[in-house]
Amino acid sequence: MQKIVLVPAYQPGDRLLTLVKELADHRFTVLVIDDGSGKDYDNIFNSVKPYATVLRYEPNRGKGEALRYGLSYIKDHYPAPYIVVTADSDGQHRTQDIVKISHIAEQHPESLVLGKRELDRSAPLKSRLGNGLTRVFYHIVTGRKIYETQTGLRAFSDKQVDRFLKLPGHRYEYEIDMMLISSDIDIIEEKIQTVYFDNNAGTHFRAFEDTVSLNKEFFRYKIPSMFTASVDYLLFIVIHLLSGSRILANLIARLVSFSVKYPLNRKVFFAEKAPIGRYLITALVITTLDTAALWGLTAIGMNIYAAKLISGFLMIFVSILIRKIYMAVKYRK
Repeated sequence: MQKIVLVPAYQPGDRLLTLVKELADHRFTVLVIDDGSGKDYDNIFNSVKPYATVLRYEPNRGKGEALRYGLSYIKDHYPAPYIVVTADSDGQHRTQDIVKISHIAEQHPESLVLGKRELDRSAPLKSRLGNGLTRVFYHIVTGRKIYETQTGLRAFSDKQVDRFLKLPGHRYEYEIDMMLISSDIDIIEEKIQTVYFDNNAGTHFRAFEDTVSLNKEFFRYKIPSMFTASVDYLLFIVIHLLSGSRILANLIARLVSFSVKYPLNRKVFFAEKAPIGRYLITALVITTLDTAALWGLTAIGMNIYAAKLISGFLMIFVSILIRKIYMAVKYRK
């Protein structure tokens, strides 16, 4: 299977040439995207051309745009099946690690493979803090524990390219969107060694601005859930006041909120999400359990509106559990 390494580059140093040469020696197809580096970097990109395809544009658009541009080129110029590996241009990712995760992606074409850095005290402080923050948000939003959320070393098959091409984002938030829309597939983390030069001085990651940009994606991801939870609760109050039936009120409120949530999810994420069949089964299970919890809590004397809040909160964990069970069944060895 053909293996393509996609390298977004903005004002790179000489380490780019070293990386590309090594990749070519390992029979990778290498695609370098010059993200508007300017004429001062002509010599570097010209030196790379004997070993890689180099695409250039002006002005600088950001890493997300460079990745999307490269994926579009790959889709149009290389026949499937193939593996795509994204790697940084500053020499942080060792060739042997690129080889390793490409092999894993080849064995698991339905998955997203991440190169997991060991972010100990040797890693720059901004890398440790930024990754720690996004790790917490990713777990809160998706219910999944991923250690490395900001790695630039990722591998996936042609089967994932279309969904990544649909994503918005121009800078580093694009990589978080990749993680978010991949929360419904298997994500494999493989330990790698990351080399930092001069305390990562060559990176173009802006510690404050890009960390804020990265983590706002998590809130965008959670908007449908927060909105539909509000719709569910308010509808429940109105229908209960009109009908006096807690069961009828809960069933109608849940039906409406789930009907709103599915299309809203698709619009917010700009990519394919769970199949409608799986979504309906999940909705049926949660509605049944939520109604049973509501009935049980009110049966022991709890205020009905407080009981609705508590049962709704419990269903968050049920939803996470259903996702974990689905993942365990789908990707069991």
